[in-house]
Amino acid sequence: MMTSLNILITGASSGIGVAAARLLTSQGHRVVGTCRDPSSVPDAGFSLVAMDQADPASVTRGFAEAKALLGAIDVLVNNAGAGELGAVEDTPLKAARRLFEVNYFSAVELTRLCIPEMRARGAGVIIQLGSIVHSLQFPFKAQYCASKSALTGFSLALRHEVEPYGIRVHVLEPGWVRSAFHARLEPVTPPGSAYADRLKPFMDYRRDADPRVIDGDGVARVIAETIANPKAPVRIAVGADAKKFFRISRFLSHEMVDKLVGWKLGRKSGV
Repeated sequence: MMTSLNILITGASSGIGVAAARLLTSQGHRVVGTCRDPSSVPDAGFSLVAMDQADPASVTRGFAEAKALLGAIDVLVNNAGAGELGAVEDTPLKAARRLFEVNYFSAVELTRLCIPEMRARGAGVIIQLGSIVHSLQFPFKAQYCASKSALTGFSLALRHEVEPYGIRVHVLEPGWVRSAFHARLEPVTPPGSAYADRLKPFMDYRRDADPRVIDGDGVARVIAETIANPKAPVRIAVGADAKKFFRISRFLSHEMVDKLVGWKLGRKSGV
């Protein structure tokens, strides 16, 4: 029987976050989740605090509230994230900065705030929700790819700093996850955009109805298994497509990966 842990999970109003919070609560852990509006998740089954990942002041306030509820934080799961769909040329830099606040800087700040007590106790687990796009980039998601790559690079460097103090750092790298995440995206398509026709195929979210694609509950199980396993890998492919790519990527040159991406994009565009 695993010792009950105090766990903080960001982005716990839907999808992976709420699934992980409920699963870990059912396993006997004390969980606090964050979301912009806790009242939007009635009967969550776990405590929620308000935190807007795009607002640094809100991140600081939300962390203080979560810590007051939990006391010591044994596990941090940086799950909250935002997506994008649009050409770099069409996307204002302001939108890119906001994406980095949500996907990168808020995770970095929460990680930084959790480390001192974890280090003092000689134990802690930090799980970052990265993405396959760190290794397999797609057009019209350039800033998203950059933000997830930044989080992965940060985490891989961080682990060397904190490992001597008993702190584990893991990066989960899912491929497509079946959820409402994609349907909530607002494509950036200004009038007269040179990219409008090429962008349309990327607005096809039929995979969200494919039961073979991993969903939030599936990712939540990986999170729980990672927490429970002190020998879990640092980088963890999540979902069948990510696992398949990780297996074959070690045998692929950069040129071969480019051809693979081109082939996938050709299929998506019907070329």
